[in-house]
Amino acid sequence: MRLPSLLKEVWSNLFKKPVTVKYPFKRLPVSPIYRGKHEILRDRCTGCGLCAKICPAFAITMETIGDKVFPIIDLGKCIFCYQCEDVCPRGAIRRGKDFELASWSRGDLILR
Repeated sequence: MRLPSLLKEVWSNLFKKPVTVKYPFKRLPVSPIYRGKHEILRDRCTGCGLCAKICPAFAITMETIGDKVFPIIDLGKCIFCYQCEDVCPRGAIRRGKDFELASWSRGDLILR
């Protein structure tokens, strides 16, 4: 049996810092290329609809609000490929850093 090597390993790990972080109380920085919750910048949006046309998951629909047309993103359908961000000519859709998307209702997963 390898009891001496096991004890040696236990002894060496007793005095090391833990590898994990106490998540809700301490947060690590998010990578700049992380694919988080979308951000829609309405002032930049022209309502061209290219984002809705290119979305492979059909998660984006266009909705008329007042006299302008804006994208509505259903995060329940979204596969976070960010083709919508790439195709947008004015940069109205961009990557967010929010990754806590858990929700009790589907309505909370719709970005207007």
